[in-house]
Amino acid sequence: MKKRLKIIGIVCVLLLCGSGIIFYMNITRKKTDEKLQAEPPCYNLTVLSPVTGELAYIGEPAKWAVEYAQDIINNEGGINGIPVKVTVLDTEFSTEKVKRFEKEILKQERFFIGPLDAPGTEAGAEGVVENGVPNIAAYSYETVREAAAPYGISYMSDSTEGEIEAVKMWKKLNPDIRTVVILASPSDTSQMATAGLLEAVLSEMDMELLEIIPVELDKNNGMNAVVQALNSKADGYIFLARAEEYGLVVSELRKRGINEGRRITASFSSFENSIVEQNKAALDDTYIWNKFDVKYEGTEWKKLVQSYQEDHEGKSPDSSVVSDMYNAVMAWRRCIESLDLKPEIKNLEQERQKISEWFYNSSVQAGIQGKYQWIQGKKISSIYYFQFDEEGNRISVYP
Repeated sequence: MKKRLKIIGIVCVLLLCGSGIIFYMNITRKKTDEKLQAEPPCYNLTVLSPVTGELAYIGEPAKWAVEYAQDIINNEGGINGIPVKVTVLDTEFSTEKVKRFEKEILKQERFFIGPLDAPGTEAGAEGVVENGVPNIAAYSYETVREAAAPYGISYMSDSTEGEIEAVKMWKKLNPDIRTVVILASPSDTSQMATAGLLEAVLSEMDMELLEIIPVELDKNNGMNAVVQALNSKADGYIFLARAEEYGLVVSELRKRGINEGRRITASFSSFENSIVEQNKAALDDTYIWNKFDVKYEGTEWKKLVQSYQEDHEGKSPDSSVVSDMYNAVMAWRRCIESLDLKPEIKNLEQERQKISEWFYNSSVQAGIQGKYQWIQGKKISSIYYFQFDEEGNRISVYP
């Protein structure tokens, strides 16, 4: 009898426990459903950017630009009345972090923006292709873009083509320049690749390349490059180096006998407001090209600059990454609208394919600094060529 009662007691306990579990599950499911119902639908966009680390000078402005674009879209009613949410993940200019972030992105998202740097983009390109995920990133060189086709979309125009176009303008303005040297960082593969391509076309511009000079600040604080450049006795100097390297070397060249600034032309990557401020005298009459014009007259651009200055202690954008990232988010918005995609993903593979096709060969887009277009993932847009005055102001030479 006791044994039977014990068995009956155990059964009752199990039944009660089971009922409790079912009750708990029903309550939990109800709360989850209520939570899902309480949360309004939202279009999500992930952006990978080096907000901190060595490339924070482009990563932070990029973060600001995509969040500014998010606010503009939402203030205009979102996408078909549904708000957008841009999430920026800090890569810290680390390829390992890029791979870690992309591992999750590639599983569940239909599109993403970034990384903004060539090493990060190259590190993630294989996964982008394997998973068929359209991605706007630093595909601004033909080799990496071809490897990622048709999913890799460049967020900025091709740097190499810009460099070549700028040198052509420089030569047109200074026809007496016949012998040149190129100054580039040997650790930057994109700079060295561009130097090689320039070497191949300089003869067509009636110029002779004497040598490619490595700029390395860790070797005698960059003075090796200064001495080598002076010893070359070149008519002109083409800089591909980044801003810090450029500022130091150009300043030393001007101190040591390069009296005419017009003999120096620099890359968009050589520009940074702080470097200009520190080297005003050295930059007088020198040339530089860029992918944007901070003094562009468009109404929307002026509003953006005003807002940027309010958030950056009065400083204006000094990189095209601001206009490029703003344009990228706005293009994503137009893509979602034109394809009539909903916030919730219904068929991930199909939606990825449609987005890829929309971007890879796009229609002409209205950007914040004029029209642009993607052709086979390559961004086609204007370049701007400037000459510095003695106060460090950039005077437009072209257009």
